Amino acid sequence: MSNDKPKRASNPKIETLLKMLRRKSGASLDEIAKATNWQPHSARAMISGLKKKGHAIAREKIGKISRYSIVSGEAE
Repeated sequence: MSNDKPKRASNPKIETLLKMLRRKSGASLDEIAKATNWQPHSARAMISGLKKKGHAIAREKIGKISRYSIVSGEAE
């Protein structure tokens, strides 16, 4: 018997979110919502969840628009 934990299936929407956050320009909530078909409040909740899992996420506000990105150099 193996003691290895079964791998969870990856969530394509979470993978999309991570790819968007890794872009140099990051992503706005509207861009994330459009790409994942989530409501903006759900996109915010997923970003918060990634923070709780240890991802270093930066928020930059340009005018009234917030852009989120994963801080480079983060260990995953």
